[in-house]
Amino acid sequence: MFRPPAWLRLLLLAIVAVAIVVAASHRDALQAEGLSDFIDEHPGAMPLVFVAVHVVASLAFMPRGVLALAAGGLFGVAWGLVWALIGSMAGAMAGFALARWTNGGMLRAEQMPLVGGLLQQAENGGWRLVLITRLVPVLPPSLVNYAYGMSRLTGRDYALGSFLGMLPQTVAFVKLGQAGTSAASGDHFLGSLLWGAGLLAASALLPRLIPRRWRR
Repeated sequence: MFRPPAWLRLLLLAIVAVAIVVAASHRDALQAEGLSDFIDEHPGAMPLVFVAVHVVASLAFMPRGVLALAAGGLFGVAWGLVWALIGSMAGAMAGFALARWTNGGMLRAEQMPLVGGLLQQAENGGWRLVLITRLVPVLPPSLVNYAYGMSRLTGRDYALGSFLGMLPQTVAFVKLGQAGTSAASGDHFLGSLLWGAGLLAASALLPRLIPRRWRR
């Protein structure tokens, strides 16, 4: 595996740190209103802008649920779900790849006192443990991306577990976002609101249905 020199890792980490500070100081631009204003001026770039913002938000510890809500309001349910999932996966894999590349094997799961046990379980359980982590969001998604990137978990397992784990809540938030836009414009929104709330409640119950052997 390619191991970049220490100076290049530090430079990349410094760039990401600056990006996090800039993103935090311009949080309004990453909300639905800010995105909507930008998209009105650049309609052709709408999907690419949304995915790019999603990646930045994922690296900067911003909640992905907010962007899923925005996707439902900006794109509707069908395309909102498509772009929210693409953005979520792009952000998750970006954080995973960044941590793996900068770490370069310097730290291993067994050397990390706080999250080492979880990462070792993930290495043994593969995508199933990632799925459980996504369904039971004890840790911020951005921290999960970085932490798993420092393990020996394969990128394929991380992508599969992340996709399956993020899917239920993404569908729910997109539906709720679409309901919010419908309510603001005076259209019928109760059906979408009930569907979104029901899906969100169902996603919270899904971890109870996971076999116990997947947790080990």
